[in-house]
Amino acid sequence: MQVIKQENLERIFLSALVYNRTGVLLRVASLFARRGYNVISLTVAETENPLYSRITIVSDVEPYKFMQVEQQLSKLEDVIKVVKLNEGKLISSELLLIKVHALNSQRPAVLKTINGFGGRVKDIGHTTITAELTGLPSLIDKFIDKMTKHGIIELSRSVLRRSKRAIPISTAFPSKRSKFQWA
Repeated sequence: MQVIKQENLERIFLSALVYNRTGVLLRVASLFARRGYNVISLTVAETENPLYSRITIVSDVEPYKFMQVEQQLSKLEDVIKVVKLNEGKLISSELLLIKVHALNSQRPAVLKTINGFGGRVKDIGHTTITAELTGLPSLIDKFIDKMTKHGIIELSRSVLRRSKRAIPISTAFPSKRSKFQWA
């Protein structure tokens, strides 16, 4: 297997509208696996129409191979449309579930950290606390760093949503009364 240097890779964000059928996710994921691309994040959810699902894929690929990946995805039978999402124009949020050690003497510090980041306590055990936090990846990273000192037992992190950012209303609808524009 060929080893690719990390600096030669470009992070891509793809959104694929697919038919909501059994096996579609496997075919899409297999396309990346067969080519040796590491999938950083993969989310799938039914759209507003239950006949379709949206698959959002974040992967690191060589820049010159991006078009090839996009074309190969488009050729899959159950794929309706593939769109490259520009990282700077994404609305993104992550969900983190984290379980940390929290003996009685440590609980106030753990709870203070959770509350300070706007997290929610999901479960308190005899020696553990499980919390949930949503936010930007940078916020999640900082929270994980703070919780490391308490002893992380388990964590699960996933992208909740990635979609295109809307055109700013001032650009889309120029108005003399800009202070009354709705967001």
